[in-house]
Amino acid sequence: MGPPHHPTIWAACTVAFFTSARMGELLSEEEYNFDASATLTWSCVKFRKDGSILLHLRQPKSSNKEGDFLDLFEFKGHNVCPIKAINRLLLLQKKSAPVSLSSPVFTLPDGKFLTTKKLNKILRSLFSYICDPSKNSISCHSFRAGVPSVLNKFPELASSDNIKGWGRWTSDCYQRYTRLKIEQKKKIFEKITWALTA
Repeated sequence: MGPPHHPTIWAACTVAFFTSARMGELLSEEEYNFDASATLTWSCVKFRKDGSILLHLRQPKSSNKEGDFLDLFEFKGHNVCPIKAINRLLLLQKKSAPVSLSSPVFTLPDGKFLTTKKLNKILRSLFSYICDPSKNSISCHSFRAGVPSVLNKFPELASSDNIKGWGRWTSDCYQRYTRLKIEQKKKIFEKITWALTA
C-alpha cells in the first residue's frame, strides 16, 4: 500500500479539503476495479494556463446531468497546496509508467486504487494517538466540513452564500454558484486562504 504519507494519500486529502468534496466523489469504491463514470480520472483533470486546476465530477451526489466542476487554486507559501500535491502525484505516476487518462487519479504505488474505506483506516491509525475514537474522530467526511468550519469563524469575511456555494450544498444559492466565473471563485479562495492563515 505504501506509507501513510504517500503522495497519493496526501493529494486526496488536500484536494478534498480545499474543494469541500465528498471522498466518494473522488475515490474508487474498490481497490482493483473502478467505475469510470464515478471515479475521478486524469481525463477529468484540466490544468489551466494560470496554474489552477479544474476537476470534473461526472457523477456527483447532486445528480446534475452535466456533473459538478471543482476549482483548485495554489495555496502559496504553504506545504498544503493542492496544486503542488496533484502535480507531484502526476509526476511520480509518470516516472513509474505512462499515465493513462482513463486511470483513477488516486492510484497507490502497488497499482491498487485508493478507496474511502482504506483512507478511513489510515486516518484512524494516524490520529489514534491524539484523538479518542469514542469522543472525536477524523474521517473522510471531515475534509468536506473543513473549509466551511474555518470560514464560519469569520462571519465578516465570508457570507453563508460563499460557504454554501463553495461546498455545493443544496440551496437556492446553489444555482447561482454553479455559474460563477473563475475570477469570482478566486476571490472566494482568497478569503479561504486568509482564514486558514489568520
